[in-house]
Amino acid sequence: MRLSFKLIPLTVVCLFGLTLGAFGQQIQGNYETVGPVPKAHSLDVVRLEEFLNFTCPHCNNFREVAKPLFAKYGKRLKATYIPILFRGQSDGPLRLYFIAERAGRAEEMKNLIFDATFRYGVDINDPKIVSYLARSAGLAKAYEQEAHASWVDGKIKAAVARANAMGVEATPTIVLNGALRLVPSTGMNEFVANLDQVIAQLLKKQG
Repeated sequence: MRLSFKLIPLTVVCLFGLTLGAFGQQIQGNYETVGPVPKAHSLDVVRLEEFLNFTCPHCNNFREVAKPLFAKYGKRLKATYIPILFRGQSDGPLRLYFIAERAGRAEEMKNLIFDATFRYGVDINDPKIVSYLARSAGLAKAYEQEAHASWVDGKIKAAVARANAMGVEATPTIVLNGALRLVPSTGMNEFVANLDQVIAQLLKKQG
């Protein structure tokens, strides 16, 4: 099912199963084109942007199912996480995430926030919970001082702008090299298998 509205600032819908099949002459797989598609086996590194929401169960599912994929490609897959909000959510978790990202701890904080939501069942929209997570990560002082800094505001606005530019209408959405947009349409295992297929075709062959 396709959403009928355009993404608006700080708003996205968590929808599992939004995608169109697009079979390019060069790269085979299930995706939509949002930019110039690289030629097959032309890249040393694939840039992966993951648009996610910290309360989206499908994003959490992708986090778990995709672990072998990220391990398989290692440094040949450069991931950037772009958290965005659902309507009415607090932006506290995003502010904490971007502070952790600047400290080189993006992956750690992403997992910490997801675990808080899905393993421990706490409300990450509660400012007290966000402060607790900051303390747990040893970032309490940085969060207190930088949470409302202009550069953090800029990161949140940039995330919305990038989501709009890439036509993101669901989470999780994966964009490869600013060109190929992939969204789950069936099961998460099938989605990750399709993602693996596309990445393998973009990367130069080894050996």
